[in-house]
Amino acid sequence: MEPADIDTIVYVNGALVRKSKAVISIYDSGFCHGDGAYEGIRLYDGRVFRLEDHIKRMFEALKMLDIDPGVDEVGMSQIVLDTFRANEQRTDLHMRLQVTRGRKRVTGMNPKLNVGPASIVAFVDVKPPIFDKSGITLITSSIRRASPNVMDAKIHHVNQLNQIMANIEANRQGADEAVMLDDRGFVAETNSTTMFAVKNGELMTPKPTYIVVGITRGILLDLAPELDLIPREDDLSLYDFITADEAFICGTVGELVPIKSIDGKPIGTKGAPMPGPFTQALMRRYKAITDTEGTVL
Repeated sequence: MEPADIDTIVYVNGALVRKSKAVISIYDSGFCHGDGAYEGIRLYDGRVFRLEDHIKRMFEALKMLDIDPGVDEVGMSQIVLDTFRANEQRTDLHMRLQVTRGRKRVTGMNPKLNVGPASIVAFVDVKPPIFDKSGITLITSSIRRASPNVMDAKIHHVNQLNQIMANIEANRQGADEAVMLDDRGFVAETNSTTMFAVKNGELMTPKPTYIVVGITRGILLDLAPELDLIPREDDLSLYDFITADEAFICGTVGELVPIKSIDGKPIGTKGAPMPGPFTQALMRRYKAITDTEGTVL
């Protein structure tokens, strides 16, 4: 049986059920309009990694979307812990915690059409880190990341059509992910992860303007001085990544993964090891953190 086919236990509006039996109203705001917020949370050896950070970011998104989840941060954390505890597996579990505006009495975008409480769902899957740690290939998407004029990317909302369209382009070109630029032509992120580059003693990453402010991203910026790297958040172009000594992506679902090439252009010096030395060091340091930190079930 493939990991994705394991019939885990999930949470749906107060009930713990097998994912094969989980249902929600077709009138739910998430299904009708992509109206809600989510967090991706990982379980390592019986410990929920950075639970408080994820819940804090969830409640910030809900505040921006004007959604009352009906529970406080402590209650939401308890839902996460109870759902993970209901599953026998204690590692390689990934949860998508999702809160939508709830059920509508008729279809329509106006929140005044909603009736009853918000919907809270915790999807749980057996999902080891999803990318090949030896490296991935990227292409540049024609789809731009929305600016704060359109939709502030800091809001971790469930409507991901923008990224899905970029992912389709990557699939068509045989790449693992797609680089998404902002409306000025600078790199924002890939369709699902944050991007980093190492060059001239700096650990560089795009400014948090057109991106979700990643939790893994913050950890790596804090780790940079330990490796004698200067952390730098800046407007970065494709040039900065393609000419970097090393480049990698990061995120909760995939951890750290080196970038082999962008648009067919190899990253780093020909014949250099992949991952590069700084990427390897950060991967080891990140693993040491995930091996020891977290909220115990």
